[in-house]
Amino acid sequence: MNINKKIFYVCSGPANLIDSYKHWEKGEQDPTEVSITFSSQILDYCRSNQADIYMTSTNTNCDSFENENVTIEHRLKPKIPFVGKSLSYQLGEISYGLKLLWKALHFRADIALVDSGSTHYVMFFLFRLFGIKVVNILHNTLWPAGFRPTSLFSRFRSRCDKAFFIYGANAILGVSKECEKQVLELCGEEQVITEKLFNFRAQFNKEYFDQISAPPPHEQRPFKVMFIGRVESYKGVFDIIKIAEKLHEKYPNQFQWVICGKGPALEELRGLSREMGLTSIIDIPGWVSLEQLGDIYRSCHLSIVPTTSGFREGLAMSAAESVLSGRPVITSPVVPALGEMKEACYEAITNDIDSYVEGIEKVALNSELYEKMRLACPSESLQFLDRAQGLTAVLQKALAKI
Repeated sequence: MNINKKIFYVCSGPANLIDSYKHWEKGEQDPTEVSITFSSQILDYCRSNQADIYMTSTNTNCDSFENENVTIEHRLKPKIPFVGKSLSYQLGEISYGLKLLWKALHFRADIALVDSGSTHYVMFFLFRLFGIKVVNILHNTLWPAGFRPTSLFSRFRSRCDKAFFIYGANAILGVSKECEKQVLELCGEEQVITEKLFNFRAQFNKEYFDQISAPPPHEQRPFKVMFIGRVESYKGVFDIIKIAEKLHEKYPNQFQWVICGKGPALEELRGLSREMGLTSIIDIPGWVSLEQLGDIYRSCHLSIVPTTSGFREGLAMSAAESVLSGRPVITSPVVPALGEMKEACYEAITNDIDSYVEGIEKVALNSELYEKMRLACPSESLQFLDRAQGLTAVLQKALAKI
């Protein structure tokens, strides 16, 4: 008999959980996603175990939904006025954590599944005080891989995280080996920690990628490089402009670029491309549909994931998607996907534009190197099609132990 009847799930981002649920309920794929959403995998777990669930995210539509077994609420994090930006943020996180606790208690939750970035981990000590077990789901690393912060506040926060992981968390699930590695580095490899750690992998729908043909011939010019992701400075999008400029100076019109995605830096990025006179070689369409995305994949040779040391990348879904499509990836060690799919990736140096320039040049000019990476894509991508490594299956293992 299942004793974990009430699950409280805190999604860290602005995901539209209500729309995702409606697609899941119909047994259909979310038409805006190529991945199997994490929320639907959690719903699969609850259905298999006859558990009720309360799900919350910070989606801006501030809507809600309820039926017999599922409650979903979209609510923004509170903003604290009349104080400085930093203090407002910290007070807002504390206030949000307390609101989550109240909702979980009102729901009579047995277990809280908490995405990384929801709020400060130590806030969930309060959940434990009220008998609610806590499972952390790390979609982000604790710090940018290779760039552990050293500031006084960062060290204080790390001590708080360490205390929670050791004494508060009932289980810790990481989306990559780097997540697990950092927890062990922070807390030590004592049995009390190692027994809590579980690895899972993002899962994708094979049917979508089966429709994408092999990359263009390696010798075809221009050699086309794509970026798909959030258009933010910390994702390295401005570095792509500089990389493109350098390669254009050395090999005029031999490289083309397409940058897909939305984000606060989109218009600034477009403006910089115009200012530098690169619009003939850089296409910045912004958000694209899945059908358009498939066409972009078909036209490109290589994917670039130039995330900077300013972001705690947990895996980089775009890198997994690229390898699933048969496109090798150039990225750096700050992106944990590199360690998970090394044979299909070229390793550049984090934050080093010249290293990316050199890497893309090598891949574009060396057909043997390119083919080796391309041929590794099918085997390296299998982990993202293996439901035994997905969140549903790993939750089944983890929650059975707590």
